[in-house]
Amino acid sequence: MIRNLSSLAIAVTVGATLAACQPGPAPEGGEGRPSLPASGEPMPAGYDWHFVAHGGSGDLDFGDGDWAEGVSVFHLSCLPASRSVEMSWGYPGEAVLTSGTATGTFRADSSAATNHPVFAALKSSAAIAVGLSGADMVLSAKPEGRAELAAFYDYCDTGVDPRAVPETAPEPEAPTEAAPEADAGEIPVAEAPAPDAEIVPEP
Repeated sequence: MIRNLSSLAIAVTVGATLAACQPGPAPEGGEGRPSLPASGEPMPAGYDWHFVAHGGSGDLDFGDGDWAEGVSVFHLSCLPASRSVEMSWGYPGEAVLTSGTATGTFRADSSAATNHPVFAALKSSAAIAVGLSGADMVLSAKPEGRAELAAFYDYCDTGVDPRAVPETAPEPEAPTEAAPEADAGEIPVAEAPAPDAEIVPEP
């Protein structure tokens, strides 16, 4: 009986150890958090980079494009001309960010310079891999998203949103030349008749 109990205890211990070694599922979305796709699964077809400048700051999200109530799986923000970005992905803990050949480990809600190798590579490649616990995401821009991402970096580095069209002032109308007015005291002079003109006496 004691041997059987010992064998059962060993089996339970081994089973628990094996279960702990299995990869966990992707983080589930809580309140205000999107459910991330499992590792290796592609992002939804409609997801892309979207930039919004408002209230003296700029926000770049990878998601469905609904800034107010939509889904964003990765977020960058900056102040104009700050040359720095703050990052978040809606989940606590660290993430390994890789773009091109550059990689780094960052905490959620931390900041980095726009010329950091990872974010400089993101600017040129418009793609970044985000490694989270239980989920790996690859965020690649479509043509429209590339323009949005480039505008975000311009805003962070120079403070100017290149998408904003400056208002042009209307061109002033060219002044028209008015006919010279005769002097009030000037007596008009009648033109002399031509030499060969016939003079008809007045009745």
